[in-house]
Amino acid sequence: MTENASAQPSDVSLSDSPASEKQEIVSEPELAQAAKTDPAAFGRLYETHYSRILNYTFRRTLNVAVAEELTSNTFFKALRSLADFRGGSVQAWLYKIATNEMRMLWRRQKHLRDNFDVRQEDIRRIYFDSHQAEAPAEIADKAQQFARLRRAMGMLPEKYQTVLSLRYFEGLSIEEISAVLSKKIGTVKSLIHRGLKRMKRLLASNDATFSASRHLNMSVGDDSDDQ
Repeated sequence: MTENASAQPSDVSLSDSPASEKQEIVSEPELAQAAKTDPAAFGRLYETHYSRILNYTFRRTLNVAVAEELTSNTFFKALRSLADFRGGSVQAWLYKIATNEMRMLWRRQKHLRDNFDVRQEDIRRIYFDSHQAEAPAEIADKAQQFARLRRAMGMLPEKYQTVLSLRYFEGLSIEEISAVLSKKIGTVKSLIHRGLKRMKRLLASNDATFSASRHLNMSVGDDSDDQ
C-alpha cells in the first residue's frame, strides 16, 4: 500500500543520534543536510518520497519492474550526491535525478520508451485514489485508458512528454518544474502551452479527450495479499 509521499516531515528528530547530540530537524533541506553524515536522516527522506518517485517512474514507463529499478537507482544516486545538495526542494531534486535516469535508460533501450501497454500482471498492483470502492474490472479499464493517453503522449517529443507528465500527472507547480528541468519559468510555461496544443490535436485525431485529473492519482500498490 502506498503512503502519503507528499507529506513533509515538519517535526523530525534523528532517533539514532546520541541524546546529547540529538537535534530536531524542522525542514526537508535541513534533513538532507543532516543525511550527509547520518544514515537515519536519509532513511526518513527515502520513506517520505519513495512512493511518489516510484509512481512517477511507473507512469512514465508503464512497467512496474522497470519503475522499481529506476526508483532504486534514483535514491542510490541521491545518496551518492548528497554532498552536492545545496538546499531547496528535496522533492524537485529527486524528480530531477529520476528524470535523468529515465532519459539514460531510454537512450540505451529505446523499446522501453515506446511501450504504452499496461501488462496484465501489473494491473493488480495499480490503484486509483477514490472515495468509493471500485470493481477490479473498472480499475483495469482506467489503467487501460491511462495507457491510451500515454500512447498519445508518447508521440510527442520527449521534452513535451516530461513537462506535461510533471505538471498534470505529478501535480508539480511551474516553479518546481523549473527546478527539476533547470529551465526558466517562462520556458516551462511555453513548453506546457505548446505541448498541450499538440496533445489536443493528437487526441482529437484519435477521438479521445484530455482529462489529466482523471489519471492523476493512479499509483502502484503493494504486491502483497493483504492490501
